[in-house]
Amino acid sequence: MKLSKNYKHISIYIFFTFLAFICRYYLFDGRDSWHDEWHSIYVADPNISNELTLQRFYGDKGDTFLTEYYPPLYLFILKYFFIVFGYTDDNGRWLSIIFGTLTVPLAMYLTELLSNAKKYYFTGFLICFNLFLTWQSLEIRAHSIFIASTLINIILFYKFLEKKNILLLISYFITSVFLLSLWPITGAVFFGKSIYIFKDFFIKRKIELKILVLFALILFSYLFLNADYLKFNLERDYHYTSLYKTFFINFHFRSFFGSIFLGAIFLIIFTLIFFKNIKSIIFQNNKENLIFYIIFSSYFLTLLYTFLKASIMSPKYVLFILPLIIIWISLKIQTISIKISTKKIMSILIILTLIFFIINVKHSPIDRPPTKILIDKIVDQDIRLIVTNENDVFKNYLKTQTKIIKNNIIVLRGDDKMPKNIDKFWFVCLNNPRFAVGDKGLLINNPKIETRCLDFKPIDKNFIEILPIINDTQDYLIRKFKKK
Repeated sequence: MKLSKNYKHISIYIFFTFLAFICRYYLFDGRDSWHDEWHSIYVADPNISNELTLQRFYGDKGDTFLTEYYPPLYLFILKYFFIVFGYTDDNGRWLSIIFGTLTVPLAMYLTELLSNAKKYYFTGFLICFNLFLTWQSLEIRAHSIFIASTLINIILFYKFLEKKNILLLISYFITSVFLLSLWPITGAVFFGKSIYIFKDFFIKRKIELKILVLFALILFSYLFLNADYLKFNLERDYHYTSLYKTFFINFHFRSFFGSIFLGAIFLIIFTLIFFKNIKSIIFQNNKENLIFYIIFSSYFLTLLYTFLKASIMSPKYVLFILPLIIIWISLKIQTISIKISTKKIMSILIILTLIFFIINVKHSPIDRPPTKILIDKIVDQDIRLIVTNENDVFKNYLKTQTKIIKNNIIVLRGDDKMPKNIDKFWFVCLNNPRFAVGDKGLLINNPKIETRCLDFKPIDKNFIEILPIINDTQDYLIRKFKKK
């Protein structure tokens, strides 16, 4: 009987994990990258030295200068992933999908760890079909990894509190330093744990020295390993994100749940749970309260840094709290004393989440230039050379396209020497890309074409342009050149 229950239990985890993978893989085919991802791919080039990787990370991008805000750890993980599996943008996306998928069983396990009831079903479903988590699971950025790492770290923390053996201690220490080195804003996770530890002291009048020593070692190890990165970033007094008044109305829930309507519903439920459990949050120290302390700390610390230093109020920066918000709701939803039963509330949330997912899953908030469609056109025309006047980062991105590699297509800059055996080529120019100016700049809407796209002339005078200009790829202007 016990074996049968374990089999059923494992099957549920496998089912939700598979479902999460399918939801994310559904968007994989034909997925294009955008500006931020181009930079990840460029910095993580497996063909360069680690010194040059760091050089690119700190801003030197060949013919451009743009620093990264994320620490270099993720980019080195991505680099060695490329070394093993091949240097293509699709492979970079696979790394994010793997960790984005793992988020679901990890969140389910954490929910189960904190509740005897079968609430992990609810957690698994909501995270599986969460729009924002799904979209971010396909970004060639650090988001998926630090979300999964946050959940692993919290699980190990609970396990360590229950059973303080050396294996758990070492595991928790390593994952803690790793997590902070992935994204320093996850320091809010440790701030929340500190609230939990010190509350325990005030309530029980005892504190374990081992935990304080462990926290100190984690802090010093992190500072030692990331001193250069911290020094570099603490000198900045500007960040491109801004604090809008609307934040104090929606608290990122609009972004977290993919719409104003659904975000408002989850925020109302979260708020009701908060007020129903405020005495427990303040005066008690239940295990599940730690989840709330981490959520609270994330908002508090990002606001504090914003007011004192520079605004860091992008929802993706605190994305690691989204699974925790869902877990907190799963754990405490039965405490809402309204006329509707808990099961009905849970059913409504599941249905609404599924509906919004189906309707909006293909409508990512960041539109990307249709690069794969562009390359399909080039491959169909049997042209084996692309010339661009874009920067080295974009040129490198084109070179990492799977079809570019398979068809042995050469990618050059406009001032590069032309190969002798080439008799025709495509000139490719980014024209008002959507991630920069929105849909208003699309060529299909007949805006003014950027001058730099029209002014291009090949260095080799033997090439002449073949009209007409192709502009049905929307974000791109394509011009065809052929030898006289």
